Amino acid sequence: MANTERPSFTYHVKNGRIMTMTDGHKAMVQAVDKILRTERFVYPVYDDQYGNDFFELFGKSFDYAEVEVERMIKECLLADDRITNVAVDVIKQVDSTTLYVHGSCETIFGPIPIESEVRVHDAGTTGSTN
Repeated sequence: MANTERPSFTYHVKNGRIMTMTDGHKAMVQAVDKILRTERFVYPVYDDQYGNDFFELFGKSFDYAEVEVERMIKECLLADDRITNVAVDVIKQVDSTTLYVHGSCETIFGPIPIESEVRVHDAGTTGSTN
């Protein structure tokens, strides 16, 4: 159950510079973006539920990655109790290395669009089996 009393203060960053503090919906937008950009288990400041597992898709086939990326996005975002639902609407191969994912998540502060690019291969490699 989401804790609506949970503080959500964070820094308002514009063009890479801290401008002021923000909270509520703006802070949640930043939290969602940060979760989608942070690899899980790498940074000791975060617990083992924070971040994504996209690195596990590297070297896998696009067919496998397209199935798994939706589960991974839902899992990493729903670990934050302020997020109540995640919907992935589009998963498509952008080029020979990357999947594009678009959807939305419902939070206690309102809906937030999600957009992510997930690298599956190096530029010099081709699809492999899982």
